Amino acid sequence: MPRKPISVWIGQILLALFGLGAAGAVSYYIVVTWPVILRVAADNPRILTLSVVETIVKLAVVGFLASTVVLISRRSPLGRWFGLQLLATLPGYSIYSEFFSSSPPPDFFPWLVPANDAQRFGYVIGQFLALALYLTFMARFGFSRASRAYFGAPATGSQMVETR
Repeated sequence: MPRKPISVWIGQILLALFGLGAAGAVSYYIVVTWPVILRVAADNPRILTLSVVETIVKLAVVGFLASTVVLISRRSPLGRWFGLQLLATLPGYSIYSEFFSSSPPPDFFPWLVPANDAQRFGYVIGQFLALALYLTFMARFGFSRASRAYFGAPATGSQMVETR
């Protein structure tokens, strides 16, 4: 039975951390917004319906993240493809939140903000390099020989008995 490749380890840890962050964000959303939603929903039941649907969708996404981590652990071929799909959405989420943020970026680290054109150019080069490395990681996670062998191996580790 082949061992778990390092790219699968990293992908599984990355998805688990992202899932924990998403679970925390959804929990925070429920605790903060639902008292207000229930007060407003007394006058307009449509708001309650939309809020329930939105919360169910958010919980389904967190459940999908958790089930993907479990599928990867169980060597399921679905875990490989769902993991690739989720790994592809991480940079998309990052880019979307960068361009369509409703608030200005925090000034936690003001020394990391580029001050002139040369620093901005270096920042852009670094972003493209990080994206290229991430795409390489995704290719290794889904399509390397070791990854295909890991996800193609039987989940129980038992050898099939050949009958004639």
